[in-house]
Amino acid sequence: MTLNQKPIDMKFQLFIFTFLLVFSLKAQFSIDSLSHIDYQALHGANLNDVWGYVDEFGNEYAIVGTSKGTSIVNITNGTQPQEVFWLAGSESIWRDPCVYGDYAYVTTEAEDGLLIIDLSPLPQSVNLNYTFYTGPSATPWQSAHTCYISPNGFAYIFGANRGNGGVIILDLNANPMAPTEVGTYDPFYVHDGFERNDTLYVAHIYDGFFSILNVADKANPVLLATQSTPNFFTHNIWPSADGQVVYTTDEISGAFIAAYDISNMQQITPLDRVQNNQGTFVIPHNVHVKGNYLITSYYSDGVVFHDANDPENLIKLGAYDTYPGQTPGFDGCWGVYPFFPSDKAVAADITKGLFVLQVNYAPGASLTGVVKNLISGVVLDQVSVSLSGAPMTENTNAQGIYKTGIAATGTYTISFNKPGYYPQTLTVNLLEGQQSTLNVNLLPIPPYQLEIEVLEAGTNLPISNAQIELKHPQITHTGTTNGLGIEALTLFYQDAYEIVIGKWGYNNKCATLTIDAATHNLTFYLEKGYYDDFSFDFGWSVIGDAETGMWQRGKVIATTQTVMAADVDLDCADQGMYTGLGSTIHPDAADVDNGFTQLISPVFNTAGLTTPHLNYARSFYCYHGPGTFSDTFQVTISNGLQEVVLEQIIGPQGQAMQWAYQSIPLSGLLDLSGNLQLFIKTADYAGNPNITEAAFDHFSLTNDPVVGFQSLENPSLHLYPNPGAQAIQIFGIDKATLARVYSSSGKLLSEQPLHPDQHQIDTHQLTPGIYFIQIGTQTIKWVKAED
Repeated sequence: MTLNQKPIDMKFQLFIFTFLLVFSLKAQFSIDSLSHIDYQALHGANLNDVWGYVDEFGNEYAIVGTSKGTSIVNITNGTQPQEVFWLAGSESIWRDPCVYGDYAYVTTEAEDGLLIIDLSPLPQSVNLNYTFYTGPSATPWQSAHTCYISPNGFAYIFGANRGNGGVIILDLNANPMAPTEVGTYDPFYVHDGFERNDTLYVAHIYDGFFSILNVADKANPVLLATQSTPNFFTHNIWPSADGQVVYTTDEISGAFIAAYDISNMQQITPLDRVQNNQGTFVIPHNVHVKGNYLITSYYSDGVVFHDANDPENLIKLGAYDTYPGQTPGFDGCWGVYPFFPSDKAVAADITKGLFVLQVNYAPGASLTGVVKNLISGVVLDQVSVSLSGAPMTENTNAQGIYKTGIAATGTYTISFNKPGYYPQTLTVNLLEGQQSTLNVNLLPIPPYQLEIEVLEAGTNLPISNAQIELKHPQITHTGTTNGLGIEALTLFYQDAYEIVIGKWGYNNKCATLTIDAATHNLTFYLEKGYYDDFSFDFGWSVIGDAETGMWQRGKVIATTQTVMAADVDLDCADQGMYTGLGSTIHPDAADVDNGFTQLISPVFNTAGLTTPHLNYARSFYCYHGPGTFSDTFQVTISNGLQEVVLEQIIGPQGQAMQWAYQSIPLSGLLDLSGNLQLFIKTADYAGNPNITEAAFDHFSLTNDPVVGFQSLENPSLHLYPNPGAQAIQIFGIDKATLARVYSSSGKLLSEQPLHPDQHQIDTHQLTPGIYFIQIGTQTIKWVKAED
């Protein structure tokens, strides 16, 4: 301030803020529930999607897709909606309406064709004519997933049962009740789309990206650009009013609404991504753009509204929840239509029915700023920014800029946090419809050095290439020891750290220690042995041909009914090997499909062990099948010449996964004088699709069984040779039983008695191929080779 300038009186500041607060309340965003129709009671039906229609008198109607037909509801008086038309159809969970002029068009994945309804008699008459269209006679189609119609009279049909299920373009201008097919775009399946000014935006759900096409020449669409979406399951796409931005949803548990700058088609740029409730697994379904607002049907979270005035800063304004509770599945709100002139919106909840809402649109309060290093003035990226009440935690970008916001005017706290800097929490006053600026400087925490030495227990020899992890709630430090067994790390926090140190050929060391600037150095001793809880990558390899679900090292991501929610409780860290490490809890999104995946250990040996035991934790899940014995979990040990199956589980199982802890004596199973390897294989082969998952963790080699593990004194039966020809030797028989031989299709071919001193099966009569040998409760895959 200048010498003559007086400080602004705090009472005056408070008066100004209070005045602006009261003034802004007049324009506050709000949602009112006007009415509800229970379609279970009305037609015994669930709802699908919904669209809207306005007649020449300004009456407003909801066109409602249901599982049993199409409903038209007059919602002009939102508190007293009236169904004015009902047309039954083949039962289907997909029925999607769209409107052009005075005509409604309804797609369904039942094979009814495209339903066309003449709405022009409304409101005077509810006797509406309708017809069904099934395409040209030479290239017909009977079902489709959804549709969109542009104002200039072209219908875009998506996901029809013809070709790849791409786009079929219909001209409605000459006769809306008898469309003419004028073009197609069919290199990929298209799930949904939108067209404006001869630009078509389409979502390729199974391929995980969207495409933008020029359809000025309807017979020859031209591809302009493509872009993958955050969760690679692109369900729908909608452009902004100016066509410079598109918004997408991925129909995956825990996915995002995402914004992209498409002003340069050659370099599409992500702008922002939001969840309704950060960290939950609710599925977003369809996003729509109304002016500068996004309206999204969000399954079990209902209808969600965002301020999109700044596409880089999508601000949640509010939501109307149509579905009690919250689930990660396909429950709740399927569709929403928000485009009525009265600012009503209608929401179609699958089981709860149709909701008529009145929306008062008003922009949120936004906040932006730059975060810098207080000492150097350098901008800081990846600073975590949390505004109280906002559903999303934001991060600064490469320029140190953050953007956040909230629906309502008020006083809020905002926190800034970055590893290596002292956190800062401030108070900020925000106003609806205005962008405020708050620049912040963070003070760096003085660093200090820690030297870690890793030695071999008993010899005190340095261990090189030992991996080190120091984990603090704010930051994780990693390193690798040099030839002297030493690694130097730069730390910031004088606090408790979780420490893990490991190397293949040694037992991991893990501990929790308080470390400060006076600690200077720490020495750890590793015992020789073989142990792996997958805290580190010790070089396990993966082979296979499965389309999805290949073995991966990582943190467990629980899926509904299948993958368990936690890592084994014996580990130093929270890593493991899993086949279903996707970004969603949907059980069929990342499981093993159409092939096998095999995890292969680094070599190990039993030197120095008198009674060696192999120990591990594992789990397997299979649901819906198999018709033939195809979905398996198998653990095999090999010395390069001999191979022994330690465990084999053949589905179906159908029970929620849980960890099983095995301890298997190796003596007598095979020659242990050389190097060994472990093979863990799971499969879900084509032709019988199932949900198949597997997990493996906590591998170790010990001299005795591990306390708490299941001791398999007689490990699962194994066959030798495998492949074989004239006969099979069965190892692991401890009592009289029967051996049943099945073909690969599950047909019983023979039964032969077995007992401990008579354990050979004659197989000379079998033709070369795959067979399954069932002995007691266990079934083992066996290959008959050429004689």
